[in-house]
Formats: sequence, C-alpha cells, structure tokens
Amino acid sequence: MSSKRKLANDLIPGSVMHPGELIRNELDAREMKQVELAKELGIAKNVMSEIISGKRNITPELAIRLEDALGIKAEFWMKFQVTYEIDKIRIRNRKTVEKANAMTG
Repeated sequence: MSSKRKLANDLIPGSVMHPGELIRNELDAREMKQVELAKELGIAKNVMSEIISGKRNITPELAIRLEDALGIKAEFWMKFQVTYEIDKIRIRNRKTVEKANAMTG
C-alpha cells in the first residue's frame, strides 16, 4: 500500500483572497479613499472599485503603479494574483473530483 505524504504546498485552500481585498485593507490602514488611490494610479474610479471587489485582476502595469503609489513591490502584487488564480483552479478541480466521487461512490 503506497501512501503519499501531503506537503503543505499540496494542500488545497478552502477559500481564496483576491488581491483587491488586500488593497482595500491597505487603504483602510492608510485611511485613504478608493477614489484617491484611483487618481494616484491614473485609473477610473469604477475600475478601482472592480479591482477591490475582485472583478478585475492585477496586471503587470497596475502592479508597477501600485508599487509607485503604495511602496509595495510589483512582484508581490503579481505573485499574489498568480497564487489567487492557481488556488481558484485547485478549488474548482477539487470540487469537480468530489462531485464525481459522490456520483460513483
């Protein structure tokens, strides 16, 4: 009987946090308004709202602008975005496998 050890990196998260939530937390900590950050980033306030609500992703261009505006490295924002996307897929795949197992089991 072969048992594969699960490593921390193999675990599938139960939920994920979009980078926009982190931006919202950062704005709260800085007592800054969305519209102020949107202006500083050179984007429309509705675009800022979509990012914060998780409806729009962080692009490399936006990551650079966030770095300039907030002093948080562009690489951090991009890694956060990629991790979010990968985790979403892992969760979706897990749910698909669980559903298939429930139907056959």
